[in-house]
Amino acid sequence: MTESISRRDFVNGVLVGAGAGLLTRAAPAATATAAPDYGPSGSAWTGYGGVGDYRWSNGNTEAVRDAAHGIRDHRYPDPDLPVRETYDLLVVGGGFSGTTAAYEFNKLRKPGQSCLVLENHPIFGGEAKQNEFDVDGHRLVAPQGSNGALAVKENDHITGRYEVYAEYYRELGMPAHYDLEPVAGGAEKYTLPNDHFDPMLLERQYPTGYFFKGHGWSANPIATGFTNTPWPAAVRREIDDFANNRRDLVSKQADADRWLDSITYFELLDKLGYGPEVKRYIDPLLGVGNFGVCGNAVSAYAAKRLTLPGTIPSNTPNRFVDVSVVSFPGGNAAIMRKMWARMLPDAISGDGSLAAVATGAVNFGALDREGSPIRLRLQSTAVHVRHDGDPASAGSVLVTYVQGGKLFRVRAKAVVMGSGGWVNRNIVQDLPPAHIEAYKHFRYGPVLTANVAVRHWRFFDKLGFIAARWFSGLGWHVCVRRNVALRPGAPPLTPDSPLVLTFYIPILQPDVDPMAQGMAARAQLLSTSYAEYERQLREQMSEMFGPSGFDARRDIAGIVLNRWGHAYMAPYKGFFFSTDGQPAPPEVIRKPHGRIFFAHSELQGNMNMAHAMLEGRRGARAAVEACKS
Repeated sequence: MTESISRRDFVNGVLVGAGAGLLTRAAPAATATAAPDYGPSGSAWTGYGGVGDYRWSNGNTEAVRDAAHGIRDHRYPDPDLPVRETYDLLVVGGGFSGTTAAYEFNKLRKPGQSCLVLENHPIFGGEAKQNEFDVDGHRLVAPQGSNGALAVKENDHITGRYEVYAEYYRELGMPAHYDLEPVAGGAEKYTLPNDHFDPMLLERQYPTGYFFKGHGWSANPIATGFTNTPWPAAVRREIDDFANNRRDLVSKQADADRWLDSITYFELLDKLGYGPEVKRYIDPLLGVGNFGVCGNAVSAYAAKRLTLPGTIPSNTPNRFVDVSVVSFPGGNAAIMRKMWARMLPDAISGDGSLAAVATGAVNFGALDREGSPIRLRLQSTAVHVRHDGDPASAGSVLVTYVQGGKLFRVRAKAVVMGSGGWVNRNIVQDLPPAHIEAYKHFRYGPVLTANVAVRHWRFFDKLGFIAARWFSGLGWHVCVRRNVALRPGAPPLTPDSPLVLTFYIPILQPDVDPMAQGMAARAQLLSTSYAEYERQLREQMSEMFGPSGFDARRDIAGIVLNRWGHAYMAPYKGFFFSTDGQPAPPEVIRKPHGRIFFAHSELQGNMNMAHAMLEGRRGARAAVEACKS
């Protein structure tokens, strides 16, 4: 990593992909308050954090990790603290679930009502944050996690799980159409994706190379029926069947969804006659696309959410083919920032336009301003949540949080838990037995996002494709992305342009018991140093792209790692549907616990922006009713 560089959700609306945005940052407002100076932007474990407002918050940093482990290990006492403040609503978590709860409360609140959001990171966003780089005078931006959004058109009639998202999209004034940055210098000969998911799920639409260790590259293998790969002929035929979804059992089932939820995805592949090579082929997509674990640890119905082969009838078009998706330079951070700018109009510098909100400096002094009806308190980790008395009759909830090493307590008429289930089950002190039991069915998988700023992508151009997939080493897929042009006059994207390659890296443990895969993968993610991951990335890129002119020492301008230990929900079989007359686990958690409401995206079985908004609004509306009493 060069010393001169300082730092930086769709098809299903979540993590996956590669790319970067070249932006001109809006000038900070004269009254804007800069982020507190936390010292160096990284540690030996966290690593380099980039530049800008997000430089101290690249993924789960060492400080965030240690605070979370303090909750898990019950290191925080629950003393009889004085109540510091009182609010109508308190929200735990500043990701899309918690932000939506605050946003909806702000729309419904009566004069005088107030809301406090506690966020454990140094900046709001959850996984919807961005990394920023300064590369030879160019500001580059790339997503840390949540990425890819449905571009809602004026006449689109959207119902179901994306209805709330579509409503907010229009309400926030997000455009139905986006111009992409111009291309030149040879880039115009390629079909360049804007979204990151598309080259993974719709591979045949983009020029793609497969890299095989000891063999080299195979260009556009899916178009050849994989005949140009070094796989044995039988394996090539099997993977070709799989990629084209030629084998079908699901159309023969009377209640296909319930049947799919009764088996794992790998059990379905077994029934379809697919062997281990197909499982190894699809596992990385499962790992980064939605689940963080292998196909033997998720239900086949969960895999259907990605319309994976075998889960939909043969000859059924992939539902993502006609979906209009937009990927902003910093991912879904742009939408997150629009929500906070709507609640706190002076929170982000600029004129309020999408370009200004997406690129402007955050006015940190406006986030937690005394007297404001909506307040956001950063670096504040909730550690204890309990009713002030019997949950059935208590008139308020007491919340203890740690900030700067000190414990504080606040009171609220209602609390929305927008934090993940792995947090909720540890900090809600009076959690009822039914919720405790239901939360045992919530399992999670990790992912590592590595944003690698490069000074050019001529090495891709020389190979003749813009997306790459490989089968050994670190990671599995990366591509060149064409960004939204947030402002007129964006410079053209050429193979000589600097950009960020975003590696969404699965941490898979296929030989571990399905129930323990997430924990084992998380242990690996947390026990590997920044230096080791940096070494592996440099070696991986050198092996694949070195022969086409890539030089890691010369061409890499900076590497930022974003570790997400609980990136994804990993719903095992039986998670989605009621069995034996018992409600499904999400149905139990949705039930209010006195004045505490659980509203996180895992309740949909997939952790993504649209699901977080759906659950966040539900929780907020229930909490508003509770605030009336």
